[in-house]
Amino acid sequence: MPHIYDHIFETFRIVDPDDHDNSIVERFAGHAQWLEQPGCLLQRNNVVLSSRIRTEGTIKAGLFISVVLKGAGSGWPRQSNIPMRYSDDSIVVKALREPTLWHGDAPRGAHMQTAGMAFPVSSLERLGLKREFIELFDAQNPNVFVASLRASPRVKAIAMEMISPVAVGRSAELLLSAHATEILARAMLALRGSEGVGLVSDQKRLRLQSVKELIEADLRHPWTIAELARHAGVSRRSFTAQFHRLFGVSASEYLRNSRLTSAREALLHQGLSVTEAAYAVGYGNPANFSTAFRRHFGYVPSSCQRDGLF
Repeated sequence: MPHIYDHIFETFRIVDPDDHDNSIVERFAGHAQWLEQPGCLLQRNNVVLSSRIRTEGTIKAGLFISVVLKGAGSGWPRQSNIPMRYSDDSIVVKALREPTLWHGDAPRGAHMQTAGMAFPVSSLERLGLKREFIELFDAQNPNVFVASLRASPRVKAIAMEMISPVAVGRSAELLLSAHATEILARAMLALRGSEGVGLVSDQKRLRLQSVKELIEADLRHPWTIAELARHAGVSRRSFTAQFHRLFGVSASEYLRNSRLTSAREALLHQGLSVTEAAYAVGYGNPANFSTAFRRHFGYVPSSCQRDGLF
């Protein structure tokens, strides 16, 4: 009897590597369904992973769109050892022109809240999107295209309805089909630059992700936007626009928020003084730190010491 995943995979494995690579395919297959219109496999996930997950399989040619409301993990094709990492509130688009061996990994404890849609080439052709699909590829990457987009409030609302349907039966299936069609259309428009959603290519996304990790690794360093832009290999103006487009906040906001969150954790759990916490995350003036902390959290940093877990 054909398996639900036969629509998009030639071969597939989903295993728990910490449990002798035991198959856990059916755990996920129970939340997958085929939508005749527009002709796609819908995968709904809303689970906190109780174990690490590893996937591998040969994926058939087609277009794959995942709206990630919450999630952590990575995936990569056979010909690349650079993983594509998933982040909250994003749309991950993958296009394959031929069957491709793909690997994926997600850590234990990750909250996976995603709506994934897989469109075989035959469905794209029937929908009149075959040409737009082909135009995604270029001479440098003739068979694999990967991109990350920011999910708009509209797309996030649609994805939430798809993950947690409010109805059952034929009417619910029609609604899911309409949602899948709209997300497909919005993603293709964004990829063509015809919608107000910016595109961040996979290479640029990897550079920006590395800059984000660089910030997190040394919050005490006096980072400047110009310095971060140099690490990303782009101009300051491009870096500012691309970072906000990918992560939803400016680099300055991200740096400030990360510093304050780290300082709060240090105050709560490491017993640091306010001055020590300020210096630990790069603030040279404890008074400025206290002001920024109060504006961000709504209370002064000393209350963390006084009240413990706030």
